[in-house]
Amino acid sequence: MGYLFKHLAVRLWAALVIGSLVALVVLPPFAGAVGSGWMIVPGLCLLAAAYWFTGVAFAAMGCRRLERLLGEATVWERAGMPREARQALARAAATVDSFFFSPLSRRAPAGRLLAKMARFQLAQTAPDSSSDAIIGAYLQDFPRDRNAAIKWLDGVLAGRAVTQKSHDIAARIGAVHPEDVAIQRMLAQFYLAERRCDFAALQTYRQLMDAGELLPDALFSDITDLFLAQQRADSLALKVYLDVYERGGRDKRLLPGIATCCRMIHPSPLTLQLLGRADGVLDGIDASQRSKMAAGFLPELTDTGPRRPVRRRRIMRLAIGPMIQEALAGLGRSASGCAAGVSSQLRKARGILSSRRAKSAVKWAAMGLFTIGVGWLVINTAMHLAATFKTVEKAPVPVVSPVTDPFTLQVAAYLKETDARSYVNQLKGQGLDAYWTRASGSSRTWYQVRISHFKTKEEARAVGEDLKKRQLIGDYYVANYKRPEVP
Repeated sequence: MGYLFKHLAVRLWAALVIGSLVALVVLPPFAGAVGSGWMIVPGLCLLAAAYWFTGVAFAAMGCRRLERLLGEATVWERAGMPREARQALARAAATVDSFFFSPLSRRAPAGRLLAKMARFQLAQTAPDSSSDAIIGAYLQDFPRDRNAAIKWLDGVLAGRAVTQKSHDIAARIGAVHPEDVAIQRMLAQFYLAERRCDFAALQTYRQLMDAGELLPDALFSDITDLFLAQQRADSLALKVYLDVYERGGRDKRLLPGIATCCRMIHPSPLTLQLLGRADGVLDGIDASQRSKMAAGFLPELTDTGPRRPVRRRRIMRLAIGPMIQEALAGLGRSASGCAAGVSSQLRKARGILSSRRAKSAVKWAAMGLFTIGVGWLVINTAMHLAATFKTVEKAPVPVVSPVTDPFTLQVAAYLKETDARSYVNQLKGQGLDAYWTRASGSSRTWYQVRISHFKTKEEARAVGEDLKKRQLIGDYYVANYKRPEVP
């Protein structure tokens, strides 16, 4: 905002000077014709014209200076002199932040300067933290620049610091480059390093799986390990598990994961082929054994945890005597501390003030402050005791209405409550009746994200299929409705 105040100040003064000089030359001949009372109207018009003219002139001068500095930076960069090029870019940035540009005329030159600085930093072999900020700001506004996106992802994967802004930039890059396999692979490596299994990360994994190209074994193994660790059981997870198993992977968690996916995934034209492959892998394993394997992989299928009893608020019986003693002791300590502070200030002031009148004024002021402090402490303590001794009323037990719609759609499950809340807010932004609930298994607590509640399973599946076709959710399964957690 500093450039705005500088621009307004310089522009107003320049407009006043130019408008006044022009008015001294132009307005006197009109004074006799229109009268002195009406001279304010053409005077204001001249000032407005001078204000507009100064804005246009300042913007033109700023653009010329910016073009010259950007040209110098280009020449220095081509000559292999990055220090001089960096100095020219710093002067260009100072020009953009100077009084030359108004907020409206500043957008185009600021965008051009940002693009030039980002490309300059991308060409350096050892960029610093400031260059990361410049490149990040550029990609946030221009995520379609493929070369800048690849260079930024290279730096992030090389171990640079990752912030929340980095995740936002990665999401924007993935959204504008859905068909670029190279960028999607780099994004997948970034998400895997951060152990992310949210919607944006799953979309990247899905696009890689649907690209039709053979993924590297290391990347495929990392995705599999993440899904198994997160105990995911959806169509994407089933596809990953099957591909790994068919490649020769023999992790002991693969078959239980495949069995769990078969139980969780609803048969549809999009999943029939996957379910057929899964049946071929599980051929020879009976239904009861498959159920045990699924229960071992995802305990919440059979154990949602005991129902927690409603805790009633206890009425605390106050011990009046000890509380009064504690309050009086606190009052005494406060008074002692206040007196000590006042005495210390008096001792310091004694060496500075020499006159009797000054000493007397300081003394009476200190005593007045001490009296006010003691009175405030007494009143505050009395109010606190009065509020504490009030009878604690028993909180009424809320009347819980019976559940009439026993089914719901579960679309995700997280190990962190913050991830569940974030996904719920994202779904609510799409106009969906989303909520989250907590499910405790034998070893972990899951935070499940669910959508609405329905009277029949058929109604729930119809809504789930519609949301999948609209790409609002990744996958789902029909679960029993459980009242949402109170935030």
